[in-house]
Amino acid sequence: MIYQAIGFFLLSSVKFSFATLPISIRYDYQTALLISLTGGITGAVFFLYGWRKVLRIWQVHIVKKPETPKTTIKINAKRRRLIRIKNKYGYWGIILLTPSVLSIPIGALLLIHAFPKQRWVLWHLSLSVVLWGVVLISFFKLF
Repeated sequence: MIYQAIGFFLLSSVKFSFATLPISIRYDYQTALLISLTGGITGAVFFLYGWRKVLRIWQVHIVKKPETPKTTIKINAKRRRLIRIKNKYGYWGIILLTPSVLSIPIGALLLIHAFPKQRWVLWHLSLSVVLWGVVLISFFKLF
């Protein structure tokens, strides 16, 4: 029983919307909310700070800066896709889509990369996890 709860906790920290249905079937309302919300918020904290560290290590150790700074920016498919998502949905769109449509690691990577100066990313992402958790678990418990 405890191993199932740990498994659901880990699943909800990575792909939140897929974890809410089995959690809501297996447990009562309060336990399902507790497992899914703690897993989702823990995943948000872990991946936000983890991606920051990974990007910092990547920039310092792997991407070598040239002696003379370049004046042009190299445009590739990854950069185009990131700019398209950032322009189409914006900060709040990515925050709202992260727990339900996007997975938490991908949403955290997009937020850290596209909005590096945003101070309240963790709080906004946690609030989005709570809102989606209450909506999804309530929906699954009612129907």
